[in-house]
Amino acid sequence: MTFNLTVSRLLRLVVLACAMAGGQAGQPQPAKATLPDTPASSPRDFITMPGGTNAVQLRLYTNASQEAHGLFNSIELEAYGQRLLQSPGGESVQRWLAASTNNAALHQILINRHGPALAHTNHMKVVEEASGPQWRYLALDATAAYRDRVEQYRRAILFVEPDLFVLYDQIVAKAPSHFQIFLHPPAATSVDDIWRDLRLELPKAGFRIHAPGTKGMLRSWQRVTSPADTLLPGTVTMELGPTNKLARLDLITVLAVSRGGENRDYAFKLLESNTAVGARIHREGWPTLVAFRTDPANLSSSLTGFGFNGPVGVDVFRPKHR
Repeated sequence: MTFNLTVSRLLRLVVLACAMAGGQAGQPQPAKATLPDTPASSPRDFITMPGGTNAVQLRLYTNASQEAHGLFNSIELEAYGQRLLQSPGGESVQRWLAASTNNAALHQILINRHGPALAHTNHMKVVEEASGPQWRYLALDATAAYRDRVEQYRRAILFVEPDLFVLYDQIVAKAPSHFQIFLHPPAATSVDDIWRDLRLELPKAGFRIHAPGTKGMLRSWQRVTSPADTLLPGTVTMELGPTNKLARLDLITVLAVSRGGENRDYAFKLLESNTAVGARIHREGWPTLVAFRTDPANLSSSLTGFGFNGPVGVDVFRPKHR
């Protein structure tokens, strides 16, 4: 009896020593906390930027199956406790999937008036990640869901603190194609008469959604009538897209978020070069330059004299306080 008790105590001492030493191989380790600017993801359903517990988050649904919790390639936007954009989905996602076969406008990206092919094998995959001072970037491959019409489709998300998201959709079609982009923001959303961008002011938060374009290819949002308005009560359907068919689409979409009642001043300008595309975004007069390389094979790219290595470059002007 005494011998068995001694062995038991020895075993407890060994376990305690291993725990104090940080654990040995085969011992479970405590989970590391997610950094605030680290993308959070579900193995099957979505990617959240910037992740963690930030007050501003964008969620992209990546699951193309009927078991998904949100419609494939749709986005949700939350800021300061306010839902600004919502993906069709939830417990009734199968109802949205069934409706989307006859109402393509439920999808965010249409190519030749058709949305993605929904199947277990067509989900998005993360192909690039990068980060820098106060920004986070990732890119996903969505080609599989549009493989009958495109050679390549990549969707990138850039978050710049504290409240700026920039989406970059790069689509290379098999033939010149008709592209349409749809969003279903709250019914209070309006289209500005001058900038032709989307604007929303709610008690806790608001947004400006702008797709800067060149003079030759206007990228102006417009409100359209859609059966989705009845399927998604309290929302309106907004459409954007080039007026002519294109073999390649490089679309920059800026989502600038603000707190309720701030009425912040913004300005946007599309920038293009032989190796990159991006935008200069003015927030309260201070410029932020974002640049995405257009060819993954390039080791270095430049945009308006701003050189960068890797998939993305970010230059935020911050005035020095005296």
